[in-house]
Amino acid sequence: MPAALTFFKYERIIQVDAPQTSVEIQDLHDQIRLYEEQLINLDYGTIANAYGKQPLGGGSYIGITLELINNWRLSFEARDGLSGTILCTVSGGNLVAINDYANNPIYPTAFTQVVIAQSSSPTIIQADADYATLYLLESLRGKNKSIGSIWYWNPDPTKGNDGNDGTTPANAVLTFDRAQQLATPGAGAGDIIFALSTTSGGVTTTETLDITIDNLKLRGPGYPFKLTGTEGSPTINIQADNVEVSGFYITTAAGGTDNGITVTGDRAQIEDCWVYGATGSGIDISSSARTIVETCVVENCKGNGINMGDYTTLSTVRKCIVTGSGTVPTPADGVVITGSNSTDNIFENNIIYNNTSYGINVGNGVVRTGIRLHNTFSGNTAGSTQSVGSVGTFIDTGGAVTGDDITNIVNGVWDEVITSGHTVTGSAAKTLKDAKTKATLASLK
Repeated sequence: MPAALTFFKYERIIQVDAPQTSVEIQDLHDQIRLYEEQLINLDYGTIANAYGKQPLGGGSYIGITLELINNWRLSFEARDGLSGTILCTVSGGNLVAINDYANNPIYPTAFTQVVIAQSSSPTIIQADADYATLYLLESLRGKNKSIGSIWYWNPDPTKGNDGNDGTTPANAVLTFDRAQQLATPGAGAGDIIFALSTTSGGVTTTETLDITIDNLKLRGPGYPFKLTGTEGSPTINIQADNVEVSGFYITTAAGGTDNGITVTGDRAQIEDCWVYGATGSGIDISSSARTIVETCVVENCKGNGINMGDYTTLSTVRKCIVTGSGTVPTPADGVVITGSNSTDNIFENNIIYNNTSYGINVGNGVVRTGIRLHNTFSGNTAGSTQSVGSVGTFIDTGGAVTGDDITNIVNGVWDEVITSGHTVTGSAAKTLKDAKTKATLASLK
């Protein structure tokens, strides 16, 4: 049943008449609109704005918010006090105001106390997260496609707090350790931790990231998020399986011999990271199968740029830049792989230059290493590659033309199809190397 209301136009007060002690926001809204539509009131402006009521499906709607404007306020009719102060309520949505009375929507009256039972959120029932869309987006990146819960980590102490629930950027936790505690353990969980850099100039944290939960994905924004670690530990230590780490600037604390990233879990994926100035190796992988290091820069590390220890198998380094490894008087390789139990590892499409020892050094007993698909080497002190004592190492030398101008490239092409070095136009005839080339030219006649 609608509440009995009296509108006091000149005082700009909407009164809930006695003996009523409650009013619903929807009822209040409806009667305000009816009052505004009367001809006698058309010249007096709008009393309120209203928001919400959009359908969510399944019979649920966004909650209504009623905003009183133009100095209108709501009151409950004054009581005589014989029964003491009367408790009155406004419910069914949100009541707010913009006015000259500190934006208070209530006009006080004698012997009444008004409580507004505001909704905790403008949404009465919140729709479930669209996991179909999230899964679609996840399927476009990474190699572990599952998706679980999403957590937010912000190391800025003015933005992150370990007392938060970590479920939204506004409620981010302060430390990685707390974010990992929130993540779901177990195979196939696929939880994601987003590392936030919301401070001008970026954020820096000395926290060591010991990743111990399988299938965890750790995503950063790139250079603005700097991990410096603490002396005595690798800055990132991946001990779990199926872990993805991407988008960080990584270095180590001065004074130690610590790796930027250490991997001992299987099927790790490290991508889009910049590892700079590590006091040990930039990235160290051992006892790991099917790890991928992709589109990373490893620069000016005191140890080897990328170090693959024993029992590293079926792992790949591709599209990376590795430079400046080693120091005087301790040279180091851009990439080194060691151990007779390390097998079937691949290096492809990398740029490896200005390292103080070899570009890629394949150690004694290492089996079936593939150095293929146009790796670029330059200025490595000891040479581009070394594979003495390895077993079945394949080094792709295709397209290895000295120089970079068009003349050298053309000369290289000619030298591929004739039996001996070609000379200038008009010189003695040369013999084609390949029967297929001869047949092809014959077919064009």
